[in-house]
Amino acid sequence: MESITRKQGAGSMTKREQDVLRLLAMGKSNKQIALDLGISDYTVRDHVSSLLRKQGVGSRMELIARQAANPLHLSGS
Repeated sequence: MESITRKQGAGSMTKREQDVLRLLAMGKSNKQIALDLGISDYTVRDHVSSLLRKQGVGSRMELIARQAANPLHLSGS
C-alpha cells in the first residue's frame, strides 16, 4: 500500500487523501465519498482523521477552510 510503504513528511498527502479532501471540499459526506471512491465509510473516516492530524486542525470545517485558503490544485479525476 502506497501510504504505508512510502515515507512521508508531516504535511504530505497521499493521492487518496487528496481525493478525499477534494470531495470534502465539495460538501460530500463520508458515505458519499465512500461511494464515489469505491471504499468503505470507515476508510474515509481514517483518511479524514489522517488529514486533520497532518494539517493540525480539529475539524472538517477547519480542514476545508485551510484548503480554500491554500489550494493544493486538487484536480477532479
